[in-house]
Amino acid sequence: MNKAIDKEWFRQAIKAAGYKSQNAFAEAIGLTGPKFTNTLKGDRRVQADEIEKISSALGESDRNVKIALGIEVNTSAEYKIAGYVSAADRVVLYDQDDMEADIIELPIFYYPGVTLRVKGESMTPRYKPNEIIGIRLPGLDKPTISMFGKDVVARLGDGRLVLKTIYKGDEEGTYSLISVNTNVPPITKAEIDWVSPVDFHISL
Repeated sequence: MNKAIDKEWFRQAIKAAGYKSQNAFAEAIGLTGPKFTNTLKGDRRVQADEIEKISSALGESDRNVKIALGIEVNTSAEYKIAGYVSAADRVVLYDQDDMEADIIELPIFYYPGVTLRVKGESMTPRYKPNEIIGIRLPGLDKPTISMFGKDVVARLGDGRLVLKTIYKGDEEGTYSLISVNTNVPPITKAEIDWVSPVDFHISL
């Protein structure tokens, strides 16, 4: 049985994501204002693909959206490790064959993204060795307002993949990327091909 829908959570999340109104948010996820209102009232059943659209538009995990919708969330499932994060916040994504060799169980029943393993101690204490990080691919062409000041995985214009804290840059269309490790210099005036927020990081 579904629990009560957390309307206040949605109100705050929609505002934090930069939408001027609930109707504007509804339009962004392909719904009419009345349909989304009925969803929050519990008068309309939310569809599985709508949960993914809502989480993507808000920069939130599917799990958080489901909990806010009052949907029961199962506890665990197996996931393939899709790559790793190493020194200097460098991210490496495996090819499909390598992914099959490393399978883990996480306390998340359904996650539509990919998981990365942290290697080494260069990002402690925020990210500890062997922690698992979740991101969703493909990423967005540009960050949403709600991503600023948060950790993301970004593909830079020069092809590098990095895990950094993202901020708006001084010039239009550029961004500042700050390392978790204070010994690694920041990347300023960065141009980004795509960006994906870190949805979670878990110690096993």
